[in-house]
Amino acid sequence: MLRNLIFFFFILALDSCVSPPSTENDVFYDRADITRDEAPHVSNSLEWWYATGWLTDIETGDTFGIEFVVFHFSMNGEKDRLLSNVAITDVKADRFYFDHTLISLKEQLKAELPINLATEKAKSQASMNGQFGEYELKANGHHAGESFSYRLSTYPRSPAVMHGNKTGYEDYGGYAKAGYYSYTDLIAEGELMVGGKLRRVKGTIWYDRQWNCGKVLENRTTGWDWMSVALNETNEKLMLYRLRLKEGLNIYGGTLVQEDGVYHSLKSEEIVIEDQAYWKSDNSGDRYPSKLSVSIPNHQLELSLEMLKEEQELEIKILPLVKLYYWEGMCIVSGTRNGVPITGTSYLEITNPENREN
Repeated sequence: MLRNLIFFFFILALDSCVSPPSTENDVFYDRADITRDEAPHVSNSLEWWYATGWLTDIETGDTFGIEFVVFHFSMNGEKDRLLSNVAITDVKADRFYFDHTLISLKEQLKAELPINLATEKAKSQASMNGQFGEYELKANGHHAGESFSYRLSTYPRSPAVMHGNKTGYEDYGGYAKAGYYSYTDLIAEGELMVGGKLRRVKGTIWYDRQWNCGKVLENRTTGWDWMSVALNETNEKLMLYRLRLKEGLNIYGGTLVQEDGVYHSLKSEEIVIEDQAYWKSDNSGDRYPSKLSVSIPNHQLELSLEMLKEEQELEIKILPLVKLYYWEGMCIVSGTRNGVPITGTSYLEITNPENREN
């Protein structure tokens, strides 16, 4: 899941230069190893620990979405920074809350487990502790004059999925290569505070771990769509991405996980993703695909993804006059599998400046 566009402009704003993060300290192996790669990578150009999920209020049945991410990056291999993004979607109240925190570390992160990552600035905090699918996620944020928070515990219901044809290294059309694995089905329980109410919640979390991503910045990619999909009737999971390059080239990829845990890498030529409708943000003025069609003919899979709530755009304030935007939120899934109707849920991320209207 490459949030490269955001970080490209972020780096420009932060360091007033056009150079991407240094990749000199990125280390590649023949295969990823969770016991090694779950931990921070020393002086990594760009890596992250990322969680999104659908949660249900145990008492009322109300639905919520959550996003939690900690980015770690090093510009020159010597000084580390962390950026956290946290968000809650309150479906019934039709509200979206988000916050972020950027900090510079006094000491570089070490390759140690369990994970112990934390950001704090003013009243905004985010922290992650644990390893191998068993995590404690905590967030306290403020948005539009309101506070929100959550505290979740997770544990894995299935083994990690190693993307990139089971190597744990995803090859983005020959332009770049990055480490990537996912826990696609973490059980989550805990509580969240939103709208002044404390909610006891449970649900499922999709967790992504990715590293060595600074190389993608060198190719000046212009857009990124990523989606995780959970199909209800077949209990299958799906990860897809669409990488949009300045040259007008789209690179596709992904992984299809069957109910029995067997999974298959999907090649670019196997995937068709098309925009069907758009939503324009009043806040940023950016335009995002609000409905997507997904076709994977080799697996008789035809899907439609539609935003559950359009206003799930995040605004990242790096400097007083510098704001970055991207869309990430809950989507409803419908379609067919082998010709049989299916439904599902999804989290979709869109960072496509080509959809920005001048």
